[in-house]
Amino acid sequence: MFLLLSILCSTIINLVFRYFPKYQVDNQQAIAVNYWTCIATGLLTSDISLHVLVDNYQTSWGPYTALLGLLFVSVFFGMAVTAQKYGISVSVIAAKMGVIFPVLYAFFFLKEGLTALLIIGIVMSLVSVYFVSKKDKSFATSKTKWVLLLPLFVLLGSGVIDTSLKIIEQQIIGQSPAAATIMIFCAAALLGTAITIYRIVTKKTVLTRQNLVGGIVLGIPNYFSIFFLLKALQSDFFTTSQVYPLNNVGIVVLSTVLSVIIFKERLNKKNIIGIVMALVAIVLISLP
Repeated sequence: MFLLLSILCSTIINLVFRYFPKYQVDNQQAIAVNYWTCIATGLLTSDISLHVLVDNYQTSWGPYTALLGLLFVSVFFGMAVTAQKYGISVSVIAAKMGVIFPVLYAFFFLKEGLTALLIIGIVMSLVSVYFVSKKDKSFATSKTKWVLLLPLFVLLGSGVIDTSLKIIEQQIIGQSPAAATIMIFCAAALLGTAITIYRIVTKKTVLTRQNLVGGIVLGIPNYFSIFFLLKALQSDFFTTSQVYPLNNVGIVVLSTVLSVIIFKERLNKKNIIGIVMALVAIVLISLP
C-alpha cells in the first residue's frame, strides 16, 4: 500500500507540472514554495516538533539529510532544463535510469540476492521506461557544451538520491520517516528560497499568486511521495532491489495512462510495447 501511494503521489507531481505552462507558473518559484509546503504538510500530519528536528540534525545521519535536500533542488532544476532542451522523454528516461544505483547498492552492501527473474525484470523495467517515454521527436537544439551533460547529471543525481534515501532509512530504523522527510525538505526550501530572492533582487522574476498556488499544489503530493517511499523501504514486504524498479516503472506507466485519459495524448507502438514490458517486469520483480 505504501508503495502504491508513493507511485500515485509521484504521478500527481508529473500531472501538476503539465498544468504549469497553462497557468503561466514559473517553475523555479513554484519549486521553492513547494518545499515550504512539504515542511508544513509534514508538521501538520505528524507529531514531529521543531525541537525534534533540531535534535535529529545532531545525529550521525542528520547532516546527510541536509546534503540530500540540496541535491533535491539541483536535480529538480536539472530535470526541468533537460525537458526544455532535450524533450520530456529524455528527462524522464535519465531520471528513471538512476534506479540501477540503489539496486547495485542493495546487492553489494546489503547482500540482497539477485535471482535470474529479478535481473530480467530489472533489465525489462529499464527498457520499458525508454519505450514508454519515447514521444518527443525533437532533440536538443542548443550547442552549449554544458547542456550536453544535463541528462548525465539527472541520471547520476537521481541515482544518488534514491540510494541516499535507502541509507537514511537504515539509520532511522524504529523511528518515524516523517522527521527525515521534513529535514530533507528544509535544506531544499532554504536553497530554493535563496535562488528566488536572488532572481527577484536582480529583477529576473516577480513573485506572483499563481506561482504560490502552483507551489502549494505541488508540495503536498511531493512530501507524501518521499514519506511513503521511506515507509515502503521500512517494510519487509519487498526488498530494496524490488522497491525502486517497481516504484519507477509504476510512475512511468501510471503517468502515461493518465496523460492519455486527461490530456488525450496518443500512444505510438513503442509506448504500447513499453507498457506491456513494464507490466511483465512488475510481475517478475514482485515474485519472491
